[in-house]
Amino acid sequence: MRIAASISGRGPALTVALVLLAMSGALHAQSSSPSLSPELEERLARASAKADAIAQRAGRVADINAIRNLQRIFGYYVDEAQWDQVADLFAENATLEIAGYGVFVGKPSIRRYLLSLTGGRVGLTYGQLNNHFQLSPVITLSADGTRAKGRWRVLMQTAERYEDESGGNWGSGVYENEYVKEDGVWKIQKLQLFVRFYVPYRDGWTRADSRATLRYGRSGVRPDRPTTFADYAPYPARYVAPFHFEHPVRSGYRAGPPPASAAGDTAAARAGSLAELEARVRALELEVQRLQAHDQIERLQSMYGYYADKNMQDATSALFAEDATLEILGRGVFVGLDRIYEYMRRLGAPAPGSLFNHMQLQPVVHVDPDGNGASVRSRLFVMFAAQNRAAQWGEGVYENRFIRENGVWKYRNLLGFQTFYTNYEDGWAKKASPIFAPFPGYPPDQPQSVAYDPYPAVFVPPYHYRNPVTGR
Repeated sequence: MRIAASISGRGPALTVALVLLAMSGALHAQSSSPSLSPELEERLARASAKADAIAQRAGRVADINAIRNLQRIFGYYVDEAQWDQVADLFAENATLEIAGYGVFVGKPSIRRYLLSLTGGRVGLTYGQLNNHFQLSPVITLSADGTRAKGRWRVLMQTAERYEDESGGNWGSGVYENEYVKEDGVWKIQKLQLFVRFYVPYRDGWTRADSRATLRYGRSGVRPDRPTTFADYAPYPARYVAPFHFEHPVRSGYRAGPPPASAAGDTAAARAGSLAELEARVRALELEVQRLQAHDQIERLQSMYGYYADKNMQDATSALFAEDATLEILGRGVFVGLDRIYEYMRRLGAPAPGSLFNHMQLQPVVHVDPDGNGASVRSRLFVMFAAQNRAAQWGEGVYENRFIRENGVWKYRNLLGFQTFYTNYEDGWAKKASPIFAPFPGYPPDQPQSVAYDPYPAVFVPPYHYRNPVTGR
């Protein structure tokens, strides 16, 4: 596989690692020579240029990961109406546009607008819900690596008050955003939201009223400029939010043009000493390992969801380290692989007519500097059913810890927080379940580590990270 493809898919990171290992071995063999012949000098220059090119590729993959984290963190802050944190993700001269409504220009204007959505207040109140899923990213980096564009799908679950007969609201739409890298930090430069529909849960989207959708995001704060998209119209109209990217098959699109490779420019290469180059190779090996870890951990968490779908207790529990902990909802903390397996077993075996879709979404991944541990925040979306008897929606947040043992990633701590569970017939705003109780006859090893009440109460699951722009 070509290393150039590493911009759009991280699988070739393994190829990078193998190239680096081979390079390191060759250079080590040469290092015993007291002086280098012209031929070896040329090979050293080529190797140095190759290392430069690989470092550029690795840097671009790291940038894509940082942008994904940035937008997903945006979604988690919007969930909780943490408007100061949201506004701080924007560049000073950024814009925020709600298609069909208008454009807010500059961070102060964006902050005023966001605060107006909750009456000038930061945070939600009892009975309010503002889930803002960030899904399906397509990220394109500029050639110089200082700017980027991204398309995202948003799924909204909202409520203004509890015991509302409407059941709350569904919403869906698309973001087409631009990002800028300033002093090594990625920020939102332009945020554009195209709402597809926004409807009461009770009626659903088949009865969508475009007038209700057009009211989404409007407040008492007037935009600084009129909308850029005069032709925008929500469902049931057929409107396509403009794509920032070209068609990948017809255009040969590869997530943005790669930087010019220096691999063949031996005249310009500054090789330095063999020791210096070997040190660079070792540093790049660690960086590649950390980039691979990002994807391996996302993969592991997705596997957990697929196994949980089918109540596959053996497969699910095998994803955990021997001394791992598991804490889900209000059932307390279970310690060790045997106890985790028994917990999974008590969820019940697969049965005809049962449905337990356990979707793992919106991961914010931070790999430790040494590449052997990681922390992840992610979203749980549940579809539960017992045929002809009951059906439920569920949503929650994970704050998980992972560890790398003998080259294999495993769960170290799984901590799941319940946002809501609700009957399909009612919707979250009409009726939500209290926090789940411990299994009868199977007490936890430790009590619940974080005391909280789920929706309609207000609770913000603790973040493992700080704001990526401000650090607060």
